[in-house]
Amino acid sequence: MHTFKSYLILFFLQSLLLLGLQAQPGKTTLQASNIKTLLTAINGKYEAFPVLDMDKSDVLTLSFDDMTHEYTRYTYRIEHCDADGIPSDELFESDYVRTDADEEVITDYEYSQNTTVLYTHYSLSIPNAHMRPLLSGNYRITVSRENDEGDMEPVIKTYFGVVSTKVGIYPSCSTDTEIDHNESHQQISLRIDASNLTLRDARSELKLFVLQNRRWDNAVLNPSYTAQNGDNLIWEHTRQLTFPAGNEYRKMEILSTRYPGMHGDGIRWIDPFYHYTLQQDTPRKNYLYDEDQDGLYLTRYEGGGDASTLADYVVTHFSLSMPRLDSGESIYVNGRWATTGLSNEYQMKYNEQTQAYEANLLLKCGYYNYMYLCKDVPAKNGSATAIVEGDYYQTENEYDFLVYYKPVGSRYWQLVGCITPIYRK
Repeated sequence: MHTFKSYLILFFLQSLLLLGLQAQPGKTTLQASNIKTLLTAINGKYEAFPVLDMDKSDVLTLSFDDMTHEYTRYTYRIEHCDADGIPSDELFESDYVRTDADEEVITDYEYSQNTTVLYTHYSLSIPNAHMRPLLSGNYRITVSRENDEGDMEPVIKTYFGVVSTKVGIYPSCSTDTEIDHNESHQQISLRIDASNLTLRDARSELKLFVLQNRRWDNAVLNPSYTAQNGDNLIWEHTRQLTFPAGNEYRKMEILSTRYPGMHGDGIRWIDPFYHYTLQQDTPRKNYLYDEDQDGLYLTRYEGGGDASTLADYVVTHFSLSMPRLDSGESIYVNGRWATTGLSNEYQMKYNEQTQAYEANLLLKCGYYNYMYLCKDVPAKNGSATAIVEGDYYQTENEYDFLVYYKPVGSRYWQLVGCITPIYRK
């Protein structure tokens, strides 16, 4: 059995990440290398967008693993934020949350059982008896611990939403776009029925955010509407809402340290970890239909036990066979499980000997959707998906729509609409 210290030396010599703007529900920053497998669920559903409905009895669950087998006193607090994820400075804490104290201690924790990599699993739920949000909008959860100097330092910053539905959102998706017809793009058209709002200046009082498969690298933030028909705002033939279609996600599964699962090539023990080698991937030259889950991941364990504490961690080896790119792009393994997005942790390195891009990631056993995205793509090469996955109009994609509202004279941005349709050709 091994502690996290040796793992830290081998795998997490990296700088801390900084929190950026445009931090809406689901966006996360991890600020400590010992935190892994952060998951959110609404009413137990991990595929749900992290938004609570004020008119329902929704519960958000946040869980994570601390890669030690020792109890750490973690606390959490929530803050109301504006549409861009910046704390709402015109609100008092008592305006937006009913709480017993500024911070609450996370009391729900369990140690891993019979795992080669030791960890402690923590979880919290909102609302709870000690903390309940009162207003709609964006909220930031900050999880902190005491450092060696006795100060509280953040280790997790993540966001969720609270919606009070006041608008109707009516989107559609077409492959007849401003760029091409039935080729590589999907274009969103949208109508928002704002008849329940008092709009004096819609362009300053409303904000629309659109995400494809919950990716933040290509999210569209506040596109201008093209028409207004009474209380209806309309987005049509909007270049901003034309997305590269991508391809279906690849899938892999690790259920056991005794045998390889879906897309696995082999598993073996190399002290101090199990190493799981995936079948080698190649760039896709055409559309590949598959029943994917648009980037979802779930922790799982053979035999149906509680994966929260029984699932082991294994070093997972990704390999993408292709010539080295000479245009300055970087390639990343990506999915909803890649919590910090296109960051150094998920960047692949080119191996001249194997003629492949490779990445070795410590992952908890489970089911994973993944794809290969490129960063800093030259205009001639197209989108982040184009080089490896390709862009094909037939691709099934999930789109999330968030509508924020701040009337003249109001002190905060409300979240007044949120839907998640999936489009299939």
